[in-house]
Amino acid sequence: MNQKIMNPRIAKFVKETQFHSPLRRYFFPRYAYNFTPPQLVFLCQCIEETRHADGVIAEVGCFDGSATVFLNKYMDAKGIDKDYFAIDTFSGFVAEDVRVEVDSRGKTKSMFAGFQSNKKKWFDGTMAQNNITRVRSIQADVNEFDLTSLKKLSFCLLDVDLYRPIKKSLGELYAILAPGGMIVVDDCDASHECWDGADQAYKEFMKDKNELPYIMHNKLGVIRKRS
Repeated sequence: MNQKIMNPRIAKFVKETQFHSPLRRYFFPRYAYNFTPPQLVFLCQCIEETRHADGVIAEVGCFDGSATVFLNKYMDAKGIDKDYFAIDTFSGFVAEDVRVEVDSRGKTKSMFAGFQSNKKKWFDGTMAQNNITRVRSIQADVNEFDLTSLKKLSFCLLDVDLYRPIKKSLGELYAILAPGGMIVVDDCDASHECWDGADQAYKEFMKDKNELPYIMHNKLGVIRKRS
C-alpha cells in the first residue's frame, strides 16, 4: 500500500482544529438535500415504478446536483441504465419569472435571491467526482428551451419553483411522457410564501386534465400518464 496515512495524533489534532473553526460546517457531515429522507425515498420509488416505461429521465431544475447524485446512485444500485438530463439556468431565477411573482402574485423581489451561487462546470464536476457518467447537463431557461426535444420521457422531477416556468414546462413534459411515466412537481405547498406558485401551476394543470391533485410528503405533486 503506497498511500501515505496521516499519523493518528496529527489527524485528530487537525480535526479538532476544524471542529473549533467557524468553517466547521464545511469539514463535518451535514445534510445536503432540499428534500427530506421520505421525499428522497419516494423519488427513488418513482424511478423504480417507471423503470420499464420508455424514455429518458429528466431533472428540470437541479441546482448543485445533490439530489442528482442521490438519484443516480440509486439507479446504479438497482441497475437502471437510462439517459438522464439535468436542465438548469445554473445562475438562479430568470428575471421575467421573478417579475411575474412580484407583479401578478404579490411577492417581493427579495424572496428570490437564492440559487445564484452556481455554475454548470461545478455541477459537471460534482457528477465527475461521484463517477456519474450518464447525466447530460443543459444550461437553459426552460421558458426558452423546447423540452419536447427530449423526445420521450419516463420520469421527470420538475423543480423550478416559480409559477411561470412550471406552467410552461408541464405542458411540454406531459406531451412527451410515455404511458406508465410520471412527473413529480416539487414545492406544491400552498402555505409556502415563496414557492406557492409551483402549487398553483400544478393544480391548474391537474384541473385542466380533469384529475385531482395528488401530493405526497407535503409538497411533491404527482402526475401519471396511464395511456
